[in-house]
Amino acid sequence: MEEPIYLEYLRDESEEKEDQKEKRIPSFAMIPYYSLRDGNIEGVMSCKALIDSVEGDRLSSDELMNKKFLFVSSTTMAAFFAMQGGMQTEAATALKNLYIGRMDDCKTIEAVDELHTIMFLDFTRKVQESKEFIEESEKAEEKGRAKISRSIAQAMEYIRQNLHTKLMLKDIGKAVSLSPNYLATRFHEETGTTVQDYVRDQRVAVAATMLKESNYTLSQISTGLGFGSNSHFIKVFREQMKITPKQYRLRYYR
Repeated sequence: MEEPIYLEYLRDESEEKEDQKEKRIPSFAMIPYYSLRDGNIEGVMSCKALIDSVEGDRLSSDELMNKKFLFVSSTTMAAFFAMQGGMQTEAATALKNLYIGRMDDCKTIEAVDELHTIMFLDFTRKVQESKEFIEESEKAEEKGRAKISRSIAQAMEYIRQNLHTKLMLKDIGKAVSLSPNYLATRFHEETGTTVQDYVRDQRVAVAATMLKESNYTLSQISTGLGFGSNSHFIKVFREQMKITPKQYRLRYYR
């Protein structure tokens, strides 16, 4: 799909600015960003000391405000390197804006630092998932086990990267240059499931992972994955997993 001119302009402008910024940053400080770009979670975790605390030039005399300025800069860098690693531009931009919005609610320096670590790992995981998905699709196609076209693979990737949004069929189609009706038909033919069911299954799968591996509340997970309401989240999760989200967390939380 041809990139819209405005997004291309923003991307080129961002690349130029980030290239200039990268030259000003000490090489050791760039290591976490390179690991993020590669989807290398172990590499990021080995640099945990570098990402646990947002550091950089002083931009404000107020300590908390200074941390927030640096958070925005680091999150912008993270989105840029995530796009270099294969994450879709729209998805990376949306995730960047999501975390900057969450940062506004931080009332302490410690809260900003904690959110920075979560943001960094989230971008890295999404890059890793994107790379794994593409690699698995390519291997499956080579061995003749799956006949997923490029446009449907892109639609599946778009869905996985945008589970926090409403995900209308027309928006997914627009992202991969297919009409809604044609997308729905092709998607079912190639995957054996409907777009709506795939979105539901992906949301439930991610919700299960978050229940096991994070401290997010059920309400935060429900809202963050676009379920609409807690009651709907519980209903859908129970239908698919045969257990409520609360029971699932009590049983599997690590």
